[in-house]
Amino acid sequence: ERALQGVAEPRFWRTERGFQGRFYCALQQVLDSEGLLPDGRILEMEYQKSARHSMNQRPDIVLHVPVEESNAASYENNFAVWALKRAATLTEVSDDFEKLDQMFDLLRYPVAVFVNIAATNHFADAYTGRFPCRLRAVAVSRTGDQIVTKWGVPR
Repeated sequence: ERALQGVAEPRFWRTERGFQGRFYCALQQVLDSEGLLPDGRILEMEYQKSARHSMNQRPDIVLHVPVEESNAASYENNFAVWALKRAATLTEVSDDFEKLDQMFDLLRYPVAVFVNIAATNHFADAYTGRFPCRLRAVAVSRTGDQIVTKWGVPR
């Protein structure tokens, strides 16, 4: 929530990429200030998953300890994944939810956050996957200088 509130500049709301960059910086700052990055945990943008992960996805943001650093299996040391979409449609959301299910299933991420940027619908009720207890969805919009968030969880 604090990181979402940290995306105040109107320009960053115009594109998904602009929002992602500023949100990443704000999220990094929040995680650092809360002491949530111990023991080699890092936040990365668009970390390319490869054959060793059993997929070729490029999630928007991940919190993990990289395999190269931990020498652990690719499904270990994964903590959180974020998927961002600007003004997402139901079709786009469904596609992202399927990708997040892969992240839950193959890489065992315990939590994922879907962020619908410049939108009022978080689409949590559209999730039909196998991991509803691991997913959080948020619609975040900007009205004037006010940043409004609406959170949801699948049923």
